[in-house]
Amino acid sequence: MKRLLLLSGLCASTSFAQITLNESNFPIANEDFILSTTTDLQIDFATTGANYTWDFSGLVSQGQKTYSTLPLSQAGTLSQLFFGSFAPAPYKADYFASTTDIPLAQITSFLPITIEDMTLFTNNTSAAINSIGYELSINGQGIAIKSDTIETRHALPLTFGDNYESRGYTSLDMNPIYDAKWNQHRHRISQVDGWGSITTPFGTFDALRIHHTIEEMDSLYITAFGISTWIPLSIPEAHEYEWRSTSDKEAILRIKTNVILGNETVTGIEYRDQFLALDENQAIEVTVGPNPSIDVLHVSTKETVKEYLIIDSKGQILVRNTSNSSSFDVNTAAYSAGHYNIVVLTQSGVSSAKFIKQ
Repeated sequence: MKRLLLLSGLCASTSFAQITLNESNFPIANEDFILSTTTDLQIDFATTGANYTWDFSGLVSQGQKTYSTLPLSQAGTLSQLFFGSFAPAPYKADYFASTTDIPLAQITSFLPITIEDMTLFTNNTSAAINSIGYELSINGQGIAIKSDTIETRHALPLTFGDNYESRGYTSLDMNPIYDAKWNQHRHRISQVDGWGSITTPFGTFDALRIHHTIEEMDSLYITAFGISTWIPLSIPEAHEYEWRSTSDKEAILRIKTNVILGNETVTGIEYRDQFLALDENQAIEVTVGPNPSIDVLHVSTKETVKEYLIIDSKGQILVRNTSNSSSFDVNTAAYSAGHYNIVVLTQSGVSSAKFIKQ
């Protein structure tokens, strides 16, 4: 595995423009972002301030993922009812996307059921970016959950020195699938504690640094041996540090930490990037042809492809489609001449292949 190198932030000697973030600087439906992921327990997430230079140009990608904002038309029937055009204004979702905000491992450790495919619904307004509810699958059955108290992820407009806090409350009754309930209480305290310039392998940007502290107290109601009881779930205090720019709708850099036994430990690092086609991430062989392609590119693998992306030489996602086949054709007639990557998602993971369009 490659060693992650980091150049810690240095005080700025050059002035940069202060920026303000508003609704137009956050995602809407049908947008795709490529994120590189890496780990380093020694990364400097604490240093910040006014007119500051953060130099993270030494970050080295150890993996990549795509983050996609999906329209309501692709959500389940219940979710379209809860968050669609007939929902009250605060619950009308602009998009939904995958999330890790539910302590899935702890919930399933107590219950003999399968919970998967978690997504979070977002409502955008000129005043806030809000989390309004979830969709998840319990034993293969889609469940939609409205948050009784809506959590604000970003209060808008955002500028240096702003502080805000928000609480979110969500309750899920799993009956009749299983006799259990789950309650989620979240308290978010956010501070825009820095502005200046950030450099990553993706480029250099004027940015705001936002520090979120998230305290969560969840509980699970179950019946066992004829006794019903609420079981508290132990969830550590979490922190999220994000650097955001007006030049990109996703965070340029996001560092997540947990506080365990009084120590704040890095649990995840991700940053905006171009597609890198990392060889070490190749799960299975992807065969493409003819290569160069003129009108049609035939793609085949040894496993069923759940989803595929077409990415141009600048790292932009041009196409994002489902497949459900191990062999399929891609129409390339409308593509400009040049170099491209096709990225496929299978049960084994993510793989890619290069091709040329004539």
